[in-house]
Amino acid sequence: MSTEPGRILLVDQSRGALLFQETILRRREALISTALAGSEGLQKAREEQPQLIMFGFDLFDMSAPEFCREIRSDERTRTISLLLVCERDNAQHEDLCLAAGANDVIYRPLQRHDLDAKINRLTTIPTRRDLRTLTRIEVSLEKNGRFLIGRSLNISATGMLLELDRVLPGDGKLRLHFYLPGEPTPLQIEAEVLRSEFVGTMAKYGLHFVEVNDEERERIEKFVRRLRSRELI
Repeated sequence: MSTEPGRILLVDQSRGALLFQETILRRREALISTALAGSEGLQKAREEQPQLIMFGFDLFDMSAPEFCREIRSDERTRTISLLLVCERDNAQHEDLCLAAGANDVIYRPLQRHDLDAKINRLTTIPTRRDLRTLTRIEVSLEKNGRFLIGRSLNISATGMLLELDRVLPGDGKLRLHFYLPGEPTPLQIEAEVLRSEFVGTMAKYGLHFVEVNDEERERIEKFVRRLRSRELI
């Protein structure tokens, strides 16, 4: 089912947060609707088919990760872009939502330029449809002849969120080398950077795997399914 162009759904248990976001977005050529609870947001997402959902972490009757999993598990809503609105010092909230299927994060206080950039990207690029699992894996990466060591924060068959203690040099693709826990054979995959966030001396990069073959995809999906089953117990 195709989405209606220019429709954005705002979900938050705070009326003040919804009013503020709606005021910022009013100048855009978009249809804005709101929901004060996660269940109401899910119902409106199914009925209205927005291009984008902006949501807070506390959604009255469910948490944001639960909301993300519900969106991604429903054929009617799984292609909708999800943008978490949270505090910058709440890294755990960010990691949990990205692992559950959120596309990106924006921090309070909202900045118009940053918000416009994220909305434009999330309403024009193919959205992420797969679930990720939280996991910390040591990753060796090569970029422009330099070798660095990073740590994954989550992973799926199409990409990972990578944390580094330095900024990646230059543009272009990365070559990743890492072991999935419990496996004797490493994975070597090319990736490209889709987004980046910087907090202090730490950098987080959202990576998209490039040209993953069927065997590599199956290994990662099997690993994700195994860890996801443990997370949901």
